[in-house]
Formats: sequence, C-alpha cells, structure tokens
Amino acid sequence: YGYLGQLYYSQGNFYQAIEQFKMILSLDPQNAEVMYLLGSLYLEIGDPKQAIAFFQESIQADPRHESSLNSLGYVYAEEGTHLDEAVELIKRALEISPNNGAYLDSLGWVYFKKGMYAEALELLQQAGNLIEDPVIYDHLGDIYLKINEIELARKYWELSLKLSPNQKQIVTKLDNLK
Repeated sequence: YGYLGQLYYSQGNFYQAIEQFKMILSLDPQNAEVMYLLGSLYLEIGDPKQAIAFFQESIQADPRHESSLNSLGYVYAEEGTHLDEAVELIKRALEISPNNGAYLDSLGWVYFKKGMYAEALELLQQAGNLIEDPVIYDHLGDIYLKINEIELARKYWELSLKLSPNQKQIVTKLDNLK
C-alpha cells in the first residue's frame, strides 16, 4: 500500500494515494507518518480542514513528529488562525531539527502574519541562507514589500520565479510594483 501510495502521489493521483494510505492506517491506526502523509495529500487537493485533522492526529500519535508539527503550524499561518499555537508547534519542530530551512521559513511566516516583521525577516533570511526555495523567496519578497524595501521585494520575487516559473501570483506581485 505504501509503495502504491507513493507512486500515485508522485504521479499527481492524489485521491488514489489517499486511498492507499488510508488502507495502511486501517492496518496500523497509530502510524504518525501515514497520518502526516494523508494531511499533506489533503492539502494538495485543497482540503485544509481534513489536513489539519490528520496533522493533529499525527501529533497525538507522536508528539515529536516534526513534519506534522511544522505542517500544522504552517497551515494555521496560511489561514491566519491559531497563530500563537502555530508558533509553539513550529518551535517544537525546530527543537528537533534546528537548522531546517523549511521550519525556519514557517516560523518566519507566522511572525509575518502576526505583524512581527523584524523577527520574520531574520528567520526568513536564515531559511534563505540554508535552502534555495521559491516559497522562501516569495515570503522574503512579501516581507520586504511590507517594510517598504521595494527593490529587495522585486529581487526575491524574481528569484522565486527563476526557481519556479509558472507562479501567476508572483507575476501579479511583480506587475503591481510597476
């Protein structure tokens, strides 16, 4: 079931992947990793409510499941809800993996959503120094725009587009700078 689920996931057949991972969960109901994968799949199909439920179940099964801690915190940040809880969740993930650029980005993004721009910028810069990622560069562009550093915003959005060219929202952000 796991290999088939991974195959479906890699092909973008998310609904079939969900079915395979649910089969694993029926056989191993406390499998935190499978719960995390299901949460991620539900994000892929645009169902954050189900994703949140699976991330919460994963953390309940394994309170140190760092990917679930980070993902739940990031979803909360994206939705602009439970931001204090999001900070705590992502900090727990960072205690386990302190140099994880994705987790630093997530915490920076929560701080951005909370209006804590200096803290957000510091974390997003750290994340950008660890990994090249279009999402991190997009977030850096957003923070630089917010603090009125227009040329730096442009620079990071262009870097994001260079890594992932088909981002309509980034093109729109760049167009709005003109």
